[in-house]
Amino acid sequence: MPKVIIIALAVLILLAGGAVTLLQQLELGPFEQKVALTPEQERAIAAEIARKKALEPPRYVDLEPLLVPIFKGDVVVATIQLQIQIETKKSNVSKITKQMPRLKDAYIRDLHAYVPRLLRKQKDLDIASLKRRLFVIGERAIGKGLIDAVLVQSAMNRKLR
Repeated sequence: MPKVIIIALAVLILLAGGAVTLLQQLELGPFEQKVALTPEQERAIAAEIARKKALEPPRYVDLEPLLVPIFKGDVVVATIQLQIQIETKKSNVSKITKQMPRLKDAYIRDLHAYVPRLLRKQKDLDIASLKRRLFVIGERAIGKGLIDAVLVQSAMNRKLR
């Protein structure tokens, strides 16, 4: 019985020594080397990371065409059809795809009120202001940072009367 205890204790000591040696050789845990970077090195690393992110090509998520009816009284006088693409990063494509019904609903709700006001002041749609408006509404609907830009592929104004 005492021999078994001595052997078990020896095996335990060998395992502990092996674990400490492994941590020391891999520089893990308490043996980890803390490298102090100068501010120049930190800026260089941050610039390198930003450069790599900038090299990543943008991804585009297509929306179904948005149809916005324009009412005058109780009658539809025109219909605006917008073909939109959302520009984003590769990592955000799945998040935007999941939120697509919410995004489309927010766009239609806002455009239903915004486009008639815009067309009262001007004869044609102002695409630049429309893009800015869609960008803001999109960020409000699904969260900031997911949308990089909104691209209006086509805008068609069909007058019915």
